Amino acid sequence: MIIGGGVAGLVAALAFADLGHDVMVLERDANEAPDTVDDAHGDWQRPTVPQMHHSHAFGSLGTNLLRDRLPAVHQALVAAGAREIELGKAMPPTLADRTPHPADAELRMLGCRRTTFELILRREALRRPGVSFRRGETVRGLTVAGRGPARVAGVVTKDGRTVGADLVIDASGRRSQGNEWLREHGLAEPEPVVRSADITYYTRYYRALGPRPAGPLNRGFGAGGLWDHYTGVMFLGDNNTFAISFGILPDDAELKLMRAEDVFTAVVRATPLLAPWVAPEASVPISPVHAMGGLDNSLKLYGQDAQPVPGFLPVADAVCTTNPAYGRGVSLAIAHVLGLADLVREHPEPDAEQAALAAGLAGRTFRPWFEDAVRNDAGRARLWRATVAGRRVPPLPPDVLTFGTVAEAAATDEVVWRRLVRTMMSLDNPAGLYEDEEIRLRVKQAAASSPPPFPAPDRATLVDIVRRAAV
Repeated sequence: MIIGGGVAGLVAALAFADLGHDVMVLERDANEAPDTVDDAHGDWQRPTVPQMHHSHAFGSLGTNLLRDRLPAVHQALVAAGAREIELGKAMPPTLADRTPHPADAELRMLGCRRTTFELILRREALRRPGVSFRRGETVRGLTVAGRGPARVAGVVTKDGRTVGADLVIDASGRRSQGNEWLREHGLAEPEPVVRSADITYYTRYYRALGPRPAGPLNRGFGAGGLWDHYTGVMFLGDNNTFAISFGILPDDAELKLMRAEDVFTAVVRATPLLAPWVAPEASVPISPVHAMGGLDNSLKLYGQDAQPVPGFLPVADAVCTTNPAYGRGVSLAIAHVLGLADLVREHPEPDAEQAALAAGLAGRTFRPWFEDAVRNDAGRARLWRATVAGRRVPPLPPDVLTFGTVAEAAATDEVVWRRLVRTMMSLDNPAGLYEDEEIRLRVKQAAASSPPPFPAPDRATLVDIVRRAAV
């Protein structure tokens, strides 16, 4: 039984059905899925998925796993209009040496709206023999069996029905009630470690009016940058669409005005990398401005304070959430779910051994990325707060790297670019990037040799542009 019919729940349904299991998905949303990708973009409201209408990066880890493990899903996404992006063939135009390397074959992505991705994923899951999908089913608790070691044996729904299962997978996302459900039976799930991402996002979607890129694609899958008081990125989507997202501090009252469409457009036009994409001859908007805040980096791992409960496997966002800016959520969810399917194939009995192995898998899958997000978000927020307050941030020690400093160097150094992209694509552990002496030296050399190639307006200029647009 799978609680939640989002990306993680649907991938779990596919993976476990392919192993021969009967799978029941309980999805809280009672609405039927739309018929077309454009209907999904405009009409599919998913209150339990706040990021549904925001930019997504379907990175290399997840894309490669789909190609290898769920090829029918990958093929259906491409047939539905998702772009196949090869980052090795779309290196930043500022690099002097853009020669592809054999290892670049791993650097694949899909350019796709989240609504399209989830619509196709649901269709493919419902085609699998053995998968049943129940809409409008809210889980309110768990059932537990066993006089000795307890084992989860099913769920209790909102209307009081009990539904049994050999294995319950919690794919209910960042708002998972797993802790509360287990506490009702005197069982413990680990308390989450939570650190604010300290960012609010504003996103708008567009449809391009021609096939050629309107501006330079310095990120391969799109264009954008991280500056001293905001970030702005354009993400290529399916069917000639793209999204532009800005990130600011949650308490940045001046830039919050970009919730208004005219102000949002003014900020895009003031950002040189993004401005060409919204020229009248280049695109038309196809959505309002969507806002998303209250974002945390959170991690729930079993340890000495709480032992894993057999028969109950939390996955993806029910275990770990990170700042969406890093574009890792879907890839890590796919990797975690497929890893659990492999584990259950090898250890099919829902006992203490299976639960312990699953807890170990969760730690290996998520801890490095959680720690990386917390570290980089803290540094970025410190810089932004200083800029907004008109203060200078003391320079970092020369041996300390941040995502921002590495990203600047990656614009002109192809070695740094490859290492950064492999980390962004969740292919390499982040520690291997930030602790590498060669990368430190190259970042230092790049910073000394030239200014950042993609500037943006300073704080005073952008605030003035926003105020005038808001009148």
